[in-house]
Amino acid sequence: MKDFKWKWQDTFAVAVGLLTVGFALVNYHRLPAQLPSHIGISGEFDGFQSKGSAILLFGGLGVLLPVLMQITRPLDPKKERYAKFENAYAMIRLAISLIFDSALAASVLYGLGVSLPTSRIAIAVLGAAFIVIGNYMPQVKDNYFLGVKTPWTLASPEVWRRTHRLTGVLWLAAGVIIIISAFLPGKWFAFTMIAALLLAVVFPYVYSWADYRRLKA
Repeated sequence: MKDFKWKWQDTFAVAVGLLTVGFALVNYHRLPAQLPSHIGISGEFDGFQSKGSAILLFGGLGVLLPVLMQITRPLDPKKERYAKFENAYAMIRLAISLIFDSALAASVLYGLGVSLPTSRIAIAVLGAAFIVIGNYMPQVKDNYFLGVKTPWTLASPEVWRRTHRLTGVLWLAAGVIIIISAFLPGKWFAFTMIAALLLAVVFPYVYSWADYRRLKA
């Protein structure tokens, strides 16, 4: 268990997760049988599941994610690398956990009929999480569980470093775009979200391939 590094971020994540689950359970009898569990291309809820399943899924991930990410760490063949980005790893755990907490809170508030644009609030929180993760992404050292894991980043520490430095900037930009999209109508929401995903997911993958080829040329 020496690799199990519990941080204040983990305590905060679990506390917020438990409070969110508690909020859902206290209001369980007031909730409809189905709660929203998916946001569609229009920016509104378009997928539903039983309230018990929604609470278990989002609440469970929000509370248990910090623990799960700690459990997988000792299994990584490059586990010694985590010591070089402890704070970044803790902040990324927290950001991901809060995404699930906000999803549960938005789902429950929608079920209670609260007159707030809960789906858009959840999207804005997602954008904020992207900004946090992007800020710490350049600090992430090569490993097998976290980061932009392509054949080329895993094959070259230099490609890993350069890719994650760029990815941090791209995730910051994607986070800003996602937050802006939360205030846009359906057509523009879809366009901006696609642009954000291209920046955050596709571009780093392609860049790692091109950078590897360039360094090997």
